[in-house]
Amino acid sequence: MRSILDILIKHNHWFLFLLLEGISFVLIVCFNNYQKATMFTSANSIAGNIYSAITDVDSYFGLKTENRTLVDHNNELINEVESLKARLREYEDSASIASIGNARNNDGFYYKTARVVNSSINKVDNYITLDKGIMQGVDNQMGVFNSKGVIGVTFTSSDNFTVVLPLLNSKSIISCKVNDNTLCTLKWDGKDIRHSYLIDLPRYELFEMGDTVYTSGFSSIFPAGIPLGRIEKLEDSADGQSYRARVELFVDFADIDNVFVVGHSNREEQEKLEEGIY
Repeated sequence: MRSILDILIKHNHWFLFLLLEGISFVLIVCFNNYQKATMFTSANSIAGNIYSAITDVDSYFGLKTENRTLVDHNNELINEVESLKARLREYEDSASIASIGNARNNDGFYYKTARVVNSSINKVDNYITLDKGIMQGVDNQMGVFNSKGVIGVTFTSSDNFTVVLPLLNSKSIISCKVNDNTLCTLKWDGKDIRHSYLIDLPRYELFEMGDTVYTSGFSSIFPAGIPLGRIEKLEDSADGQSYRARVELFVDFADIDNVFVVGHSNREEQEKLEEGIY
């Protein structure tokens, strides 16, 4: 306390100067219209900038909630589109081949949203954990994708969580197609998280660099037409009987947050019927 008093006494002329300056400033502003208007305008401008900065910060931290709302809305739209497709097919000519094909690939699929809460990308067998489980209608053997493309297939579920077998797993095998008619299989080689490989591509089929790879729809896990990636390079297979193609994956597995989970209401019936046949 003594040292503070010593400082105040030693520099009292500076404090007096600042006090008199402050009084002079107040008098000028209060008794001169021009200075008063200028001060009022400057204060409003400063306050406006401060409020704008605060609003920007609030908006930034509100993006997570807003993004989640948009994902839920997209899921509602997807289900609505699938419902409309099913209703349209009811009015199509039953003899139409296209109608039959669409019914086979899309009937019975429904969609749910989930969020990634844990994942790995640096192993040969990687896994992803979702925040939805059996209680929310997410079970094993359901497809998982986002706005960019296929992510993987659900592997096991508890009441409130689900583990996904992603494309970046040595056990992952996805049925897919190129050019709408060439069936093939996508399998990861355990090396590059941005690339996977199509195996057993027929040599008589014609492929071009940049061709898009889609889900085939010949399973009860994914509907047809969900993208996986694009062909980047063609190679001979180990036995020389077919092609092996390197595919650049559309999904960035290092940056996954919100996802869609697709299920099939008649999956168990279809699998039971096909058991022992194929």
